[in-house]
Amino acid sequence: MINRGIFTTLFILCICCAQLLRAQQNDTLDVVNVLTHRNQTTDTKKGFSSGQRTATIDSTTRSRYEQQSIATLLSQQLPVFIKSYSFNGLATLSFRGSSAAQSQVYWNGVPIRNTALGVADVSSLPVLLFRNVSVTYGGSGALYGSGNVGGALLLNDLPPTFDSGHQSLSASVAAGSFGQLSAGITGSASGRKWFASATGFSQRAANDYLYHDQSGTSVKMPNGYLQNNAAALHGAYRFDTHNTISLSAWLQQYDREIPPALFEPYSLKRQEDRSSRLLVDWQHKKKEHLLYARASLVTDRIRYSDSSVGVSTNNRANQYFQEVGMQWLAHEKLDLLLFSPVQISWLPARNDTQQQRQIAIAGAGTYKPVSTLSFSLQGRAENINGKNIFLPGTGITCVPFSWLALRVNAQRTYRLPSLNELYYFPGGNPQLRPERGWSFDGGYTVYANKGILSLKHEGTAFTRRINDWIVWLGGAIWTPHNIATVHSRGTETDTKLSIKLKPATLHISVSTAYVVATTASSDIPGDGSLGMQIPYVPRYNGRANLGVTFRRFFFNYNHTYTGYRFTALDESAWLTPYQTGNIQASYSIKAGKAVLTLNVQCNNIWNASYAITAFRPMPGRNWLIGGKVSL
Repeated sequence: MINRGIFTTLFILCICCAQLLRAQQNDTLDVVNVLTHRNQTTDTKKGFSSGQRTATIDSTTRSRYEQQSIATLLSQQLPVFIKSYSFNGLATLSFRGSSAAQSQVYWNGVPIRNTALGVADVSSLPVLLFRNVSVTYGGSGALYGSGNVGGALLLNDLPPTFDSGHQSLSASVAAGSFGQLSAGITGSASGRKWFASATGFSQRAANDYLYHDQSGTSVKMPNGYLQNNAAALHGAYRFDTHNTISLSAWLQQYDREIPPALFEPYSLKRQEDRSSRLLVDWQHKKKEHLLYARASLVTDRIRYSDSSVGVSTNNRANQYFQEVGMQWLAHEKLDLLLFSPVQISWLPARNDTQQQRQIAIAGAGTYKPVSTLSFSLQGRAENINGKNIFLPGTGITCVPFSWLALRVNAQRTYRLPSLNELYYFPGGNPQLRPERGWSFDGGYTVYANKGILSLKHEGTAFTRRINDWIVWLGGAIWTPHNIATVHSRGTETDTKLSIKLKPATLHISVSTAYVVATTASSDIPGDGSLGMQIPYVPRYNGRANLGVTFRRFFFNYNHTYTGYRFTALDESAWLTPYQTGNIQASYSIKAGKAVLTLNVQCNNIWNASYAITAFRPMPGRNWLIGGKVSL
């Protein structure tokens, strides 16, 4: 049943945004395009990770996925493997052969993955809610905390702007295959001392697509209904030229029916998620230093039911996070950062409260002896439930020529078991040891800008070794165990080419990833997984984009390839490789002070039959058609 409270919130947001709109300062489409390319972020740790690879989705690309999820955006645009359990199922991140629990998601610097499950469902995150989407590859525990082993997804709002007379408003709707309907609205306004923005998003889908069952018969997917509603509010007040306080709130309802796997005759499973995320942030900013303090409270509630077997569970996970820090320019060549985060996670239990407490003090510095050389050093002393650990990291970036940049990076990694891994009943294992190890990577970037041609090419090689890797084993009751050492290594490439042929511009990009993640040692005698690829880690995956912009028209063809994924520890079972083709097209019309953009998208245009995870077929060709009005 649709939550009326969420729709009431969205309705109020629409009214508030309409009231915010009283003037329009953008006179041309060109101005709109320039503004959307600003790469602003609220990340206070940016600039202290020399040598580490970070990829940012440009705002123009991000805007074309505003009616879709972060999972779809990343799977089509970045070399990240998204492990998806059907069209409306759970979707998790995998960086460089890491497990889903070894990847972190941050919202304005706050970790937001479910503290009980230890994973984040990126299929539930609407692209519309975020203004900056980037990915950091490799461990960065010294800066972002333990648990960040494989990489991190960074979701940030734009910093508040204090400009009297600034107002903006946009509204969008879309409809598509399998009963897809979605709508979104976002608006902002500011004065000399205040800033306010609001975003609302609503989506529903029947997800009754056709697929082939194990006998080869074409049937319609049952029990696949999805309802997603989200609202985000952001306000800020500037006391004077140096002090600003801001408040952010993000509420979300995500209800889904869980379709049957191929081996199930039917499914009556259903999951209802409720999330509330609150954040207050204070900044004292001067020319040579920045003081900040932030505090957040995140609550995740999950209700799972299966009426066919009489199962109904309610789980709630809570997290309190705070951080105080100072960044200052100690010398014209030396930038320093000192901060202290505190994170407390807990599960309300019948007889007691199961908690994890993480308290740390961390520091980082970036030294630039010359403009072409940058050194970064990070360190983090962390106390987790009374146990002390130290996470160091370092990196170097060198620009020997104007067209070439070189980088190297080393990080110690550490992940505490999730609350579910420790305390889930039945099956939790309180004796689990943390996963720990080291990661190293190095790479280069080549630039070229000659007349009508603009080229950027990146190459990266990495290696990571993790001890006490946690694996769930069992029959009727599954239990996690520390049984293995896993060695991950590989390469990544990313090439972007732009050709300006006025009045048209041609865009070409190709990204690839080659990952070998194998079991190096095991505590199980005669373990057949030694030297074998970790399940659900494709050795090869890549994507390519070919697009053209012609005045107000845009067209892009996206092609993705995902290689073999083994589904057994000894490589005795696997899923075959698959390829998908996807297109995006848009046309913008200026009518007075308004800009109307019409969008058409088609995913899996070649109607490929494939599954990302075993026994969970994905849909064939599907369309999404919509429009957006910006004022």
